Amino acid sequence: MHSADKGTFSINDLAGIRAVSSAQISPDGATVVCVITETINNDKKDQIVLIDILSKKQAAIGGGSMPQWSPDGAAIAYMGENSGQPAIFIYHLDGGYSEYIAPVYESDYFVDHYTSNNFSWSPDGKSIAYVSAGPDREIRQSSVRIFNDLLFKTKGGRGRLIHSDKRSSHIWLVSVPEKIPRQVFRSDHQEHSISWSNDGNNICFISNTTGHADTNQWSDVFSVNVHTKEISRISSEKGSAFQSLWSPDGRYIAYLGTTGELGTNDSPAEDTQLFIVPSGGGNAQCLTLSLDRRVEQAAWDALSGYIYFTAGNAGNVSLYCVSPVTGKIETVIASKGKIYEYSLSAEGEKIIYIQTNTTSLPDIFMHSLTDNTSVRLTGMREELTDKCILQSAETFWYKSFDGTDVQGWLMYPSGFNGTDNYPLVLVIHGGPHNMFGNEFEDRMQLLAANGYAVVFINPRGSSGYGQQFSSGCVKSWGEGDYEDLMQGVDYVLNNNAWIDASRLAVTGQSYGGYMTNRIITKTTRFRAAVADGSICNLISFAGTSLYHSLMESEYQGSVYDNYDALWNASPLKDVKKVRTPVLFLHGETDNEVPFTQAEEMFIAVKKTGTDTTLIQYTGEGHGWRPDLSPYNKKDLLQRMLDWFGKYV
Repeated sequence: MHSADKGTFSINDLAGIRAVSSAQISPDGATVVCVITETINNDKKDQIVLIDILSKKQAAIGGGSMPQWSPDGAAIAYMGENSGQPAIFIYHLDGGYSEYIAPVYESDYFVDHYTSNNFSWSPDGKSIAYVSAGPDREIRQSSVRIFNDLLFKTKGGRGRLIHSDKRSSHIWLVSVPEKIPRQVFRSDHQEHSISWSNDGNNICFISNTTGHADTNQWSDVFSVNVHTKEISRISSEKGSAFQSLWSPDGRYIAYLGTTGELGTNDSPAEDTQLFIVPSGGGNAQCLTLSLDRRVEQAAWDALSGYIYFTAGNAGNVSLYCVSPVTGKIETVIASKGKIYEYSLSAEGEKIIYIQTNTTSLPDIFMHSLTDNTSVRLTGMREELTDKCILQSAETFWYKSFDGTDVQGWLMYPSGFNGTDNYPLVLVIHGGPHNMFGNEFEDRMQLLAANGYAVVFINPRGSSGYGQQFSSGCVKSWGEGDYEDLMQGVDYVLNNNAWIDASRLAVTGQSYGGYMTNRIITKTTRFRAAVADGSICNLISFAGTSLYHSLMESEYQGSVYDNYDALWNASPLKDVKKVRTPVLFLHGETDNEVPFTQAEEMFIAVKKTGTDTTLIQYTGEGHGWRPDLSPYNKKDLLQRMLDWFGKYV
């Protein structure tokens, strides 16, 4: 389709977007299984799809998620539902049918964002280990609730309770032929993030066994013998361990970790690094410190010669590998975009990965290690680009107030002609240690489609630029990062005369919402603001958020010893200075940033006489995550556009 025949991206196009995830290559390297998610009647549906690598032909095998090939490639285990109850099923490729294997009971207890409540085939394919709570207990409705634990809230979200059911997740094992689940061992702790040993005798896992999981984030790698139930501590380092992975040769266990004593279960300032530890226990060795980037998604190659991992760098997420022997780090796929997931072939010649960039929806690619080339296997991006004009973004660098190099991006408005003047919207990311960059973002595309230039920046505190930069806002929320953002806006205005400096707007979600609130208490240069899932009072936030440890980690000590610093960094303190009309958008059951944060700021702004509106989304949790219903997300985006349209 010619560009003249395409329309601009609109909210109605959101419903047609299909998302691909969970791509896994088969043991013979010929087929990829993945999940394709689409919206049907305001509900998201997951479909498991097989893709022939040679022909690229697709075949749907039914609804479900988290597909995993059996070791012999004859079957696929996946998560589905049995009479409304989550359960593990197996799809048999020869017969083309699925069979029910075991129920999975999901605990509402939140450990951290890196926790994987996964399942895994045994090496011989005869059993499946999985993470589950015990069978559901009846939850009696009562007007009296008793709390003895600090982490008594769930993450919230659509249709979920806002208070935890207090159940613990443990390791279960089910024989595929017999379909009789059994709990491997009993404990008073949470066990998760499991991986089999190569001989099928042991399972490694992550657990916090301090007895005070409410008050610290200290966790270690353990293993359990599935026959004797003997438990061994594998790592004993200071800090937190995540995502344990047994090497195929059985010698090591790899894991992600942090070493700080004051950690948090959400958005740590400390970059996660890749560690290995002897599988019999011992001292851990960090393999990635020299890269000085936040490491995620690790995987062993089939011969245990390398550990692959993803890491963000200056707005891109690339795939790397490191030798556990020499410690040498190599770039495997230098991405001009963001690689979200990947899967390694058994023969070690192919890598399946999912990648996106500013104008492209995530697609599945196959990378050949023999000739270092990549081939795209899906055409998700064409489903949108064939009918819509999407805007690319140009990156820029500038010196901030103290000489720090900061990176940003400028997205031109749709239909830009170089002669008209256009308004500008500053979009701020969350975290605060997230990273903007080369990825598809429907919010920015909608703003550009509606005639706005869009600037987005990675201020100090963002990941992707090294530990010193990532720690740049620790103990100083809304200070140096505020200056970075304002100087970035000035840089864009000074270098783009077509932007109307009198028509500026600002928006952000989560920490981006906090910064939006912070900005409108420090300057009146923005005509309108939209604060989504925002924070206004760091003291009350610390006492009501599911992440009570976040303020302790960010301000390196007890909240009660940091009242002055927290209050001085709270937008609510300076709310009397607000003159910018502000729209607050917030989920009703948001336990990460409780609704009361928006409520406090809204009431205070309202009393100043400044125009403001508060929108609550019933049953919704935090922000732009998948739990936001398609209808509510459409409503949220439209209200943002209407608010900016009214004032900007």
